[in-house]
Amino acid sequence: MLCMSKVFTTVYYISHDSRFYLHKKCFELPLEINHLSHRCHSLFLQFNSDHLPCKICFETQNRGLFYCCSICKFSLHIECVSPPPIVEEPSSHEHPFTRWLRASPFNCDACGTLGNYVSYICSTCNLMVHKECISLPRIIKNVWHEHPISHKYFVIDNECKTQDCTICHEEVNMACGSYYCSECKFIIHVNCALQEAGWYYKIDSKDDFDKLNAMLEASTLDPNFLVTKMIKDGENVINTEIKHFSHHHNLVLSDEVKDRMYCDGCSQIILTPFYGCLECGFSLHRSCAELPKKKQVLGHIHQHPFNLIFPNCIFKCAFCLICCTGFAYVCKDHSCSDHYCVRCADILWYRESRGHEHLLALHPRHITNWQNDYFCNACGGSTDGFSVYRCKACNFNVHYEVCSQLPEIVWDKADEHCLVLTYTEDNDHSEHPYCDICERGRTPHTWFYHCANCGTAVHIPCALGDQTMPSSTHSIGDAESKYTIHWRCSTIFIRALKGRIKEVVDDDDDHI
Repeated sequence: MLCMSKVFTTVYYISHDSRFYLHKKCFELPLEINHLSHRCHSLFLQFNSDHLPCKICFETQNRGLFYCCSICKFSLHIECVSPPPIVEEPSSHEHPFTRWLRASPFNCDACGTLGNYVSYICSTCNLMVHKECISLPRIIKNVWHEHPISHKYFVIDNECKTQDCTICHEEVNMACGSYYCSECKFIIHVNCALQEAGWYYKIDSKDDFDKLNAMLEASTLDPNFLVTKMIKDGENVINTEIKHFSHHHNLVLSDEVKDRMYCDGCSQIILTPFYGCLECGFSLHRSCAELPKKKQVLGHIHQHPFNLIFPNCIFKCAFCLICCTGFAYVCKDHSCSDHYCVRCADILWYRESRGHEHLLALHPRHITNWQNDYFCNACGGSTDGFSVYRCKACNFNVHYEVCSQLPEIVWDKADEHCLVLTYTEDNDHSEHPYCDICERGRTPHTWFYHCANCGTAVHIPCALGDQTMPSSTHSIGDAESKYTIHWRCSTIFIRALKGRIKEVVDDDDDHI
């Protein structure tokens, strides 16, 4: 009952009625002690009624007894009163660490966070760390990065692209410990890398590290098509005709893009050379045709490579939650079977946007701990509950799920020209902009679709309302099934945008 550990040895039964047990060693504990980490008052053995954390291990023990100074609210677990004087952890550090009982704050060289009272020092390397940081794994595989990452006690400036942690986007103290990928110049706080047990696993040796890197690299080299024709262009070889796993006819490389052509793999408009079927109109971006057959998906608890498939159904992406057509990467674990759309399977932590001058960092809703009370600069809607691409310096935010993948060009039946996604108002627009489709007001500083020839300007959801994602055709035996998805049906967020428009209009009317 004192130390809260299981009783296997000789015990004293203090109260049979209340079943109060004590180890012999706990029964003999002094009721009052003096401790080097708290030199101004004595510590008394008592219950933790105030739920105070231990000043050495920083954990709160709500049951059992501990030593406490009620005046200073200073507490120590029974087992932390006499921590081991020397700790050896060869798998994490080559030298032993020696206990340093001193009531002074320090910055842990292993994790970069503050500590107090008790530290452990390596005099050989001149390191001062928390007791729990002595056993930090040297190499781990984290679900949010494609390569294994190594623990380093410091990283110099030219070894990193950015000093911000990729998980929390707060600055990493480069002079203290962090996890680091030398190949990608990727850095992450120790506590961010290890905050969830399911987000990482330990790699025991350098050989295991090299084998895992080789396996991950090999998984991306497995092609999903056969080359039937090719030509040489200097030292380059161009595959001009292929047999792709997703289609029963051969696909030919072409740069003759017709109006409103969409990729059957990713559902996005085709503006560049593509592979097309001469018999039935099936088309793929060149990049989609060359997608690897297996791919590791970041952010998923299962870190084996996912398989590329062309499902005979509309599926919901497990990351962005959008209903999709086309290719999907599917988890091969029989208990999971999560589907990821092509875009989310190749998620970018940082990306550029034509609507902003700075690089935008991804804040996934799964791991975002920052106060998410901002508004999307694209649609004006709240970012709460959504993944966001964000520029912290400018407080610029764009919804990941929809606004970051808006098509650059759409067509409307009321306009003979295409509508282009536009990010800012120009001088030709009125002081009180409105939508030419719904004839309601538009928020001046949000994105909209615009025809430069006719001057037409429309809300994003109004422009996408009747737009269809590309139709998909799948063969099952001798039968074929065809289906299309409206953009407005591909995600419930589009419906939320329509509600947002009415709110903005009503607000504007109130101020007129």
